[in-house]
Amino acid sequence: MLIYIARQPIFDQLKDVVAYELLYRDPETQTANIKDADAATNSVLMGSTLVATFEKLVDGKRAFINFTKNLINDGTPLLFSKDYMTIEILEDIIPDDEFMQRLLELKEKGYTLALDDFTINYAYPEVIDIVDIIKVDFLLTTPADQIKIIKKYKRPGLKFLAEKVETSKDFDRAKSVGYDYFQGYYFSKPSIFKYKDINSIGTSHFEIIKVLNSPYPNYTSLSSIVEKDVSLTYKLFKFANSPIYGGIEQISTVRKALVRLGFSNIRKWMYLIVLRCMSSGQSDEVVCVSLQRAKMLEMIAPSCGLGERAPECFLVGLFSMLDILMNKPLEKVLEDLPLPIETKEAILYRDNILGRPLKLTLAYEKGDWNEVERLCRLLKLKPMNILSTYIDSVKWASEIIKYTN
Repeated sequence: MLIYIARQPIFDQLKDVVAYELLYRDPETQTANIKDADAATNSVLMGSTLVATFEKLVDGKRAFINFTKNLINDGTPLLFSKDYMTIEILEDIIPDDEFMQRLLELKEKGYTLALDDFTINYAYPEVIDIVDIIKVDFLLTTPADQIKIIKKYKRPGLKFLAEKVETSKDFDRAKSVGYDYFQGYYFSKPSIFKYKDINSIGTSHFEIIKVLNSPYPNYTSLSSIVEKDVSLTYKLFKFANSPIYGGIEQISTVRKALVRLGFSNIRKWMYLIVLRCMSSGQSDEVVCVSLQRAKMLEMIAPSCGLGERAPECFLVGLFSMLDILMNKPLEKVLEDLPLPIETKEAILYRDNILGRPLKLTLAYEKGDWNEVERLCRLLKLKPMNILSTYIDSVKWASEIIKYTN
């Protein structure tokens, strides 16, 4: 599945880029063909944080993203770091008590709020009073109104952004009357970025939600489900290790990633993914081999002296076919995935303590028996045990695929 995200820069008075607005683009037309506003925002959120590398997409700057009333009420913005994202409030939202309470909570937690497509006729002063940035639509307002808006609403800390600035004359006028930020075709049309998503095993989504909604959810149960799904594991690591979530120390196991998020955030993360079900178009065979390798590495880990690192071995096997799943060189895929260097090198070169068991598994798949015997001696494994381990891992992977189809 391809995900398209448009990115348009936001400039300051010196014409330096200070932020980017991330915009939805329809996968078929690559236009802003929004049929479902909630789904469109979820597509941008998931694409920018779970598939793309967020910090590269926004070049270390802040991201402006539109949030619908439903998503704000659901607490979705709280999934993301206040240091990396500005929450844009759509101009057509009719605020009620619940919505205003949510905005106040976001404000108290330090999030930056922007009011989108503002005109002189905007009817909700309670929203104006709480936002940090007012984005004034220069195509829908007259020059007189553009000045009047600043004079009427100017207060300490409130910034004004001139959007849809089409000409140098618009920019000069906006700058002269006190606008702080600028966005529009005069500077740059939105650039469109394309990403290939990995399809998830659909049933996994619902298994996770079932565990999360049980009276006593536990990380062990969640880990066992996520580890069976290449796509979910990939997205989990991208998200839990991303600066947008506030991760500092890199995480190397599924369980640790889940613990970092906590049950509340896992629920929200899972709902984002469920809204974009990615269960079609992926080869069962490729996914099955990834699972089989992961299970085999996990099973032989104790005999290799890696018992305590079995979850990391599992991960090495699971990610060993990401290049095929994403149709992209493995080096490039791993470059965007925040994993420990040791894990990346194991997947790429298969020659460190975590990589040699993968090398053995690949040799066994190819029927290179001389290499299998050599690696068994190196890893202090009995060759006669490899056959049963391989058969058990193939059976386990096949059952997982069968169960989730």
